[in-house]
Order: sequence, then structure tokens, then C-alpha cells
Amino acid sequence: MEKETVVQKAEYIVEPHASKMGLNIVDIEYLQDGAYMFMRIYIEKEDGDISLEECATLSNAIEDKVGELVPDKFFLEVSSPGLERPLKKEKDFERFVGSKVKLILKHKIEDNRNYTGILQSFSNSTIVLVVEGTELEIPYEEVKKANLVFEFEDF
Repeated sequence: MEKETVVQKAEYIVEPHASKMGLNIVDIEYLQDGAYMFMRIYIEKEDGDISLEECATLSNAIEDKVGELVPDKFFLEVSSPGLERPLKKEKDFERFVGSKVKLILKHKIEDNRNYTGILQSFSNSTIVLVVEGTELEIPYEEVKKANLVFEFEDF
């Protein structure tokens, strides 16, 4: 079975359980890491941090059904996406307006594919990113990879 199909079917299984727990799925990956296959499910709550207990509860609720999807042995990991969480969906860009983000584009815009700046707005599938005081309009479909950028505060 193709990896994309496995991920789509896994999302179909995981979504109701996550939703019941008040959790959102950020991303699901099914990939080989070294000699082993992994299914990594990243979850979050809009209003706060994810606890280890929440990750374990969701993992226990889904492991048997997700295990039926894949004939090969794999490791299931359920965790927070971390401080520099990926931005995968349009609603992620809407939610994190005002945040610092890093974008890697499919094609060059103004002779560059990598940008880090403040996500000023997102509407009509267009990202407005402020990079060193300059506004760039980037079509959502040009984004290959995007994530938040965490900055430590000065003490």
C-alpha cells in the first residue's frame, strides 16, 4: 500500500478519537527511518500544551486499528509537533497570523526559495509575509514546506 494511502486511512481512523479528546491532528507521517517504519502522529490543542497522558491515551485508542492498515511491523508515535510546528493546512496560516514563520517554496520568487519573516496575513490562498520590512505575496500552492520559528526571549 502506498504511503499516502496509509496516511489518509490513518487520518480517517485517528480523527474521531482526537476530536473526542479535544485534539487537532497537525500532521501524520508514515516513513522509514533507518531500518524501521514509523507512523508519527502530531497532535495539539488550540488552547494549550499536550500532556504525555493525552498522547498515550490517543495512542492506546488507535493502535489496533492503525496496526491493521499496515501489514509490516512499524512503530507508532503520538506527540506534540513541537515549538516549531509545521504549517500544513490553510487554516494553520490563518491561525498563526502575526507569528514568525519559515517558508521553503517550490519555485523561486525574487530569486529566492527560502524566506523567514512575519506572517502578516492570509486570505484568498495568498500569504503576505514581511521579510526585513518588505511585504511579499506568496501563493499558498507555492509552499513546499512551512513552519513556525521559535525565538527565545531575552532574560
